[in-house]
Amino acid sequence: MSADDAPHPVDVVIAAIETDVIRGRILPRMRLIEDHLMEDYGAKRHVVRAALTELERLGVVIKPRHRGAEIRRFDAAELKQLYDMRAVLHRAAVAAMPLPPSAEALSGLEAARASHESACAEGDLIAIHRSNMTFHRLLYGLCENQYLAESIRLHDWLSFPARAYGVADEQALRIACDEHGEMVEAVRRADRAALEDLSVRHMANARRIYETKFFARGPRA
Repeated sequence: MSADDAPHPVDVVIAAIETDVIRGRILPRMRLIEDHLMEDYGAKRHVVRAALTELERLGVVIKPRHRGAEIRRFDAAELKQLYDMRAVLHRAAVAAMPLPPSAEALSGLEAARASHESACAEGDLIAIHRSNMTFHRLLYGLCENQYLAESIRLHDWLSFPARAYGVADEQALRIACDEHGEMVEAVRRADRAALEDLSVRHMANARRIYETKFFARGPRA
């Protein structure tokens, strides 16, 4: 890799924070102290600060008054509202998609599916997370409405603190890979009803893992 190809230091720190969230090393409401992050990631203060600012913009990090930066933690009502909104957006995107898509778009979607499956096989957590995001961006981008597609992308990031724990769960990953394949086939067949069902059902496992991990009573409202 040449110097020109090397990732920006801020992106490196963001990826490191994402990986530590996925691994459970950084938990919701755990304070993100700049000095500790600088030491952990070998980064300069301005780089760590810029990374936290970007994650705050995406909704992953929050800064409650008098508490400093921390990873967002959802209560049951917030999680339900977030997933209800994501379901609305996903259904709207599927309804707007011209199906079947072009051969080029379908090929790109299949390549993204294969890339995610490969990352899962290799166990590279940040690659699993990022390739999953890419697959969803291409899938919902088929709606050809840039504002709707961007809203879905932003809600994907906003939900990252809840979705993260599914990335390291082998059963959840197997289900996700299977469902990605089913989504591609539904797009290929122009089966809008099946794709709409999958677009909502696909979110269930990561949500269940988060609920089990953080809500004492388990079931959603």
